[in-house]
Amino acid sequence: MLAVHPWHFPLERRRLGRLGSLLAKDTQMILLSSIHSNRRCKFAVRGAQSTASVVLLLIFNSAAHAQSCANADLVVRNAKIVTMDAADHIAESLAARGGRITAIGSAQDVAACASPSTRIIDAQGRTILPGLIDVHTHAMEWAKGVVSGEIDAAYPAMKSIATLVTEIAARSKSAQPGEWIIGAGWDDAKYSDHRYVTRQDLDPASGDHPVYLIHVSGHLGAANSAALKLAGVSRSTPDPSGGVIEHDGNGEPTGILKDNAMDLVARILPPERPDLPARAAKYLSAAALSFGLTTIHDISLSPEDLRGYQQAELAGTLQVRVHMVPLVKNISDAEKLAQSGFFTGFGNDRLKIGGAKMFADGGMGARTIAIYPPPAAGESANFGLLLWKPEDMQKAHRILAAAGWQLITHAIGDRAIDEVLDSYAATLKSLNLSDARFRVVHAGISTPAIQKRFKDLRVMVDGDPAFVYWIGSWFRKYGPERVRWSYPGKSYLENGVIAGAGSDVPVTPITPWWGLWASVVRKELTTGEILAPEERLTIREALTLYTRNGAYIGFEEKQKGSLEPGKLADFIIIDRDVLTIPSDQLKDVQVLKTFVGGELCYQRP
Repeated sequence: MLAVHPWHFPLERRRLGRLGSLLAKDTQMILLSSIHSNRRCKFAVRGAQSTASVVLLLIFNSAAHAQSCANADLVVRNAKIVTMDAADHIAESLAARGGRITAIGSAQDVAACASPSTRIIDAQGRTILPGLIDVHTHAMEWAKGVVSGEIDAAYPAMKSIATLVTEIAARSKSAQPGEWIIGAGWDDAKYSDHRYVTRQDLDPASGDHPVYLIHVSGHLGAANSAALKLAGVSRSTPDPSGGVIEHDGNGEPTGILKDNAMDLVARILPPERPDLPARAAKYLSAAALSFGLTTIHDISLSPEDLRGYQQAELAGTLQVRVHMVPLVKNISDAEKLAQSGFFTGFGNDRLKIGGAKMFADGGMGARTIAIYPPPAAGESANFGLLLWKPEDMQKAHRILAAAGWQLITHAIGDRAIDEVLDSYAATLKSLNLSDARFRVVHAGISTPAIQKRFKDLRVMVDGDPAFVYWIGSWFRKYGPERVRWSYPGKSYLENGVIAGAGSDVPVTPITPWWGLWASVVRKELTTGEILAPEERLTIREALTLYTRNGAYIGFEEKQKGSLEPGKLADFIIIDRDVLTIPSDQLKDVQVLKTFVGGELCYQRP
């Protein structure tokens, strides 16, 4: 644990401090009132009992097992339960009470747990897995776009710039004069045009409406001339620090804004409706549960997003468990967060504060990841962007870690990863931290030398297995050697690196089944090529990313990640046996039921 702040202290012993500019007073009250809340799912089995009573039940020895699990709220029988415990046990029955598992094993082991009031579920031989964990999403951002009706420009909904322009023209005709047209998800690598969208594409279709479309990577946007004018972007506008304004051969802006240059337009976008984040939280919660996710980490949240999650929790519409991760863009942000009095782990089993997120470089799709030579293909001088000065990054990291925050830093290029690891190493040493569990997000180009540093520093990786399929074509822009070490899988296991799995939604779909399939197959979408076949995992290894490793990354290995007595009764019933089906079926798995804390929160129609 951190030497500075003991994150394992009971919640009641923590004090609520000021969250400065990151949370308003009304939001603090919402968070306080939600600490001990226990919202029931729509398909609730029974009311939850106290955690303390469950702990007491579990301290009896094996001879008193029948007594310890008696009067279960729920018993599931006749199943193939893939426990994902350390010994990879397979069980056939489980019992739960008070939101936690009280027994698991054979039908005989669990038979005595039932009482007349126990709900009995016959799984009819179906496979049961622990609830899956996605350690890196932008679920709120994605859901807000869906709920607010933004243009979905993602493949395969749209496959060309012409299709996108047609949709913009239709929106322009029905929009109010001067109204913004906003969308996200366009992908030059998958569109038939294989190029960026420019203002020349957008202007003829948009009339007097400003248009802003975010790339699927989230690291660049396309603006039309009206939007550029409102943002004050012209041929003479200098690139901001950590950003790029793209220009054409005549020196005029093309409309493409990369990384920090995106802020030039983002800061003038119309404000969102106050109720949008809470509505989005309800939507994303239902979506996550339908795919078998019972815990997500939502990264780079704004104060409004934090408030929205808490409002959804109070309203009882947040059923998925969420780690809320605020964004830190500069040293001032780090100082405010450190002074707030909050730190990683504050909250309850449903909604808690996770780590603090920073960006070290850009994205592959924007060709702004920070790399060592050689440069990106066809761009002799492009070695990417480093978004922090090394001394500033180290200062921000130290401020946050000293205040009890888990560090989560985006780094894709090998040069950026090394910069982050240098900063982490200095922070760990200066604060004498023994179990900080710092994370590198993506770690896209993860060479053997970098993997050794991960292991030596005990730094973990928020991996992205689905990237191999959905954006694997981007890897080739950086040469065959980098393709070999882009988003590895097997070598992490062989080299002792702890990696979780994230969808990075909306970069890839929120469903974890694409990621599980891609971990095992490693096929790229556009060509069908198998990328770095040496890095393929078995399905059991892939499941570890979404279960045990995901729990450990969130300091929750004693609460979730496997199905064992004493842990939360988060589990899913699926339509096929993932341990025996052909690999290509993994992406097609359907979740039949999702239980959170022993309560039925999703049932497939």
